[in-house]
Amino acid sequence: MLEQRPKTVISIIGTTGVGKSDLGVALAEMFNGEIINADSMQMYKGLPQITNKHPISDRHGIPHHIMNHVDWNEEYHIHRFQKECLAKIAEIHSRGKVPILVGGTHYYLQSVLFVNKTIGTEDGSEEKQLTEAQQRMLDSGSGEQLHELLMKYDPKISMKFHPNDVRRLRRALEVYYKMGKPASQFYKEQQKQQTFRSRLRYTTMFLWLYSGSSELNLRLDKRVDKMMDQGALQELTELYDYYDGLPNPKPKMDTGCFQVIGFKEFLPYLSSRRKDPLDGQDPLFMKCCEEMKLRTRQYAKRQVKWIKNTLIPDLQSEADHDWCHFGKVYVVNASDLSQWHELVEHRAVQIVQEFLKSGGKVNDSVVQVPKELEDQNLIHDKSNKFDETKWVYHTCGVCINKVTGEPLVLVGDQYDIHMKGRRHRRNFKYKSKK
Repeated sequence: MLEQRPKTVISIIGTTGVGKSDLGVALAEMFNGEIINADSMQMYKGLPQITNKHPISDRHGIPHHIMNHVDWNEEYHIHRFQKECLAKIAEIHSRGKVPILVGGTHYYLQSVLFVNKTIGTEDGSEEKQLTEAQQRMLDSGSGEQLHELLMKYDPKISMKFHPNDVRRLRRALEVYYKMGKPASQFYKEQQKQQTFRSRLRYTTMFLWLYSGSSELNLRLDKRVDKMMDQGALQELTELYDYYDGLPNPKPKMDTGCFQVIGFKEFLPYLSSRRKDPLDGQDPLFMKCCEEMKLRTRQYAKRQVKWIKNTLIPDLQSEADHDWCHFGKVYVVNASDLSQWHELVEHRAVQIVQEFLKSGGKVNDSVVQVPKELEDQNLIHDKSNKFDETKWVYHTCGVCINKVTGEPLVLVGDQYDIHMKGRRHRRNFKYKSKK
């Protein structure tokens, strides 16, 4: 007996500021769809400017789900998103509509669209309650303490994380505490499962809205200026007043709504209690704006790397299963906004129409990458095979992480690539002259 094919889902991926929300609404209007938000910061209530929530007036009555529902005193996490998103997809399907996932927190999308992608959610393992001592260590242990413990319980995965990477160290230890076995064992089991069956939960088609970096960076810079004109500073001030009123120790900047781009960058200005930016000419205000623009550009760059080096390699294994749950990525060129209708909407509509009409396939004659983007090497065969021998972190003694200000840390073969790259050679040459 043939296995019944799962229902269809469309996922729109891409960097921040590239137009995913606009395309999502257009497709939802045309194909009886509803939007599911997959941006981790847009879950939090309020803050429409700094979290870039799509204006209600631009939604054209299309329902937007999993958005604007989390209080600032909560820390939204991937397991909660997975639970909420799976329930909402089932609900949308039950009404005969098409779920369209839109958002740039791509690892959130992976937890939903792939089976067993998130540790401890679907493999039947029973979670244990953390002891008081374990919770205390996770909450207040230093990076060195957490790394030392992880070396004891999961030496293989401990090689992957630098002692400064507290968030990932904490998560790996939490997996061991709650599940009773190391995260590295889960990864190996997931890789074995991938060999025998499709890992996609739904019949899924991905639209990658892509813009060249030079065009995108200009748009991102202009967007930050527009956000400030439309009330972003007031939102940041409101968030800072809330943060400042919290008891010590204050939440870390990599937790909860305080991770939003702009908050950390504007702390010097907000803590100075300036009344207004003097029509945007205050030097400190201008400096904070530039820092926010820089971090936004860096975030967009990381999003592209994640799609190319993590998502697409994960999807390559679907070819081994004759694309039975589909899983192909179609790049849509959003570099030139003046050609939005011709290059973006027209191509996306054609692909989605065929995907839905055929029950989850697109003819091979439809190219995954438009001809004008072929030289960008966006989709290439790079299988994401499990190789724990590459789980070793390296610290570059020359280059600095622009976000943290700490020495740059890389894992596995990324270190070798970095050492041969222009950035490292330029920094090495500069420091050699000092």
